[in-house]
Amino acid sequence: MVDHGTYLKAVNHPVRKAMLQIINDSNKISKTELLNKLIESNVIAKDDMFDYHMNFLLQTECVKKLDLENNNVEYEILQAGKVIEKY
Repeated sequence: MVDHGTYLKAVNHPVRKAMLQIINDSNKISKTELLNKLIESNVIAKDDMFDYHMNFLLQTECVKKLDLENNNVEYEILQAGKVIEKY
C-alpha cells in the first residue's frame, strides 16, 4: 500500500498529471503513442524522463503496465489514477 504523501506526490506533479490525463482519456494506450503525445505536447523531451515518471506512477498503482507480444507495452489507468478525471 502506498502512503498518502507519496500518492499525492505522484498525481500532483505536472508531468505525471499530463500522463494520467492522456492514459485516462484512452483507458489503455501503447507506450509509443503515449510517449509521442507527451513529446508533441512539450511535456517531456526524451525517453529517460518518461521512464522516471512512469515508474513513479506504476509504483503508486495509478497505472498498470501490460507487456504484450513483440516487446510492445501498453499502460492502463487504474482507479487511483482516475483522480484527474474531468468533472
